[in-house]
Amino acid sequence: MHLTDTDWWHDLMKGIYGPRQGGAQIIVDAEDAEKGYGKTGLAVSLARFLSERVFGYELTDDDLTLSGARYLERWREHPGKEQPSVIILDELAGAGAGNNRRAMSNQNVALGSVWQLMRKKRIVTIVTLPHWSKADLEMRREATFRLHCLREPIGYFRPYRIGASFDDGKVTTEGYDDVERIRFPNMDAHDDPLKRALDRKKDNLLDSQYLDADKLEGDETPVEEIDPDKLRKEAKKEKETEIAQSLRDMGFSGRDVADMLGRSHTWVYDNTSEPTASA
Repeated sequence: MHLTDTDWWHDLMKGIYGPRQGGAQIIVDAEDAEKGYGKTGLAVSLARFLSERVFGYELTDDDLTLSGARYLERWREHPGKEQPSVIILDELAGAGAGNNRRAMSNQNVALGSVWQLMRKKRIVTIVTLPHWSKADLEMRREATFRLHCLREPIGYFRPYRIGASFDDGKVTTEGYDDVERIRFPNMDAHDDPLKRALDRKKDNLLDSQYLDADKLEGDETPVEEIDPDKLRKEAKKEKETEIAQSLRDMGFSGRDVADMLGRSHTWVYDNTSEPTASA
C-alpha cells in the first residue's frame, strides 16, 4: 500500500488542507532506539515528497537543520499560511538541539513553545531522534504524529497518531488499523543529494571541536539563542490575538474585546483587523 492511500496520510492532509489549515509536527524514531534503521532517510524522503509532489516547491539544504537555534531561525523565515512548507530537525537527542551541554531541557521546552505557534504557519516539521521518549514531554504533547522505523524489515515504518487521554491528559499514541507498515525509499541507494548534504553536516559536526550544532552552524552566520520565556510570551500573544480577532469578527467592538482580555483598546486595534462583512 502506498503511503498516500493510508488513513495516516489522509489525517496529515486533512490537518494541512482541511478546516484547520495548519501544519504538522512529526517525530521519527526507531525500534529499540537503534541506529541504521533509516530515520534520516525517512525524514528526507518524506520531506522531499511533501515539498515537491504536494506543496509544489523545491526543498533546499537550508531546510535540513541539526541545530535547535537554526531550526528556529528557519521557521521564522518560512512563509505563512499561504504556502505549506517542510523543515527537518535531525538528531534531536544528539549533539545538536538536544545536546545536554546546551541545556537540552530548555531547548526542548522552547521548541515545544514554537510548535504552539504553528497555527499561523503551515510548516511540517520532521524531527528525528533515537526514541521519542528522548523528546521533552512538552514536545511530545504538541506533536501530531510519530513514525516508528522498524527493525525488520528495514525500510518500513509504522505510523501513530499522537493525542491525550480523556481523563488525565496524558500523551497517547494510537496506531492505524488500515496499515501495519509503510515502505519508504533507500535514499543512500538513490544517492539523494539532500541526504548527502545532511550527512555532510553531521560529519562536519563530528569532526568539529564543538560537537555542538548550535556553535558549528553559528560560526558562519550568527544564530539567535533560543529563549524559552520569550517564546512562551509569543505563544500567549498569538493565542490572545486569535481570540481578539474572533471576538471582533463576532461583532464585538474593540473596546469590548479589550475589556474581555484585559488589554488596552489600542492593543486590540493594533493586533486585529476590521471584521469581514458578512455576505
